[in-house]
Amino acid sequence: EEEAREKGYDILLGHYDYRNTAKGMAMGVEEGFVKVVVEDKTYRILGGHIIGPYAPIMMQEIINAMNTEDGTVSSIQRSMYIHPATPEVVQRAFFGLHKHEEHHH
Repeated sequence: EEEAREKGYDILLGHYDYRNTAKGMAMGVEEGFVKVVVEDKTYRILGGHIIGPYAPIMMQEIINAMNTEDGTVSSIQRSMYIHPATPEVVQRAFFGLHKHEEHHH
């Protein structure tokens, strides 16, 4: 997020907690989350963070989407996800994109 702002991107952020999915709840994950950074105008994926079980496997899904022809969120948002499964938290982070203005005090 910080790097994207430094490079002058207008960004959207998406965040979702593992515990808000059926699988995350069943696994008892209290602290895990997915956070994604997307360019506002193009919806091109700029990056993300995943903290929690299976993070490397789920990050691969974001990397694959970044390397599609357009590199946008569309392949993740259009896909069907197995339920319950941990990758649902990735898709839900992309469905929850919102503008987050940086505030200076």
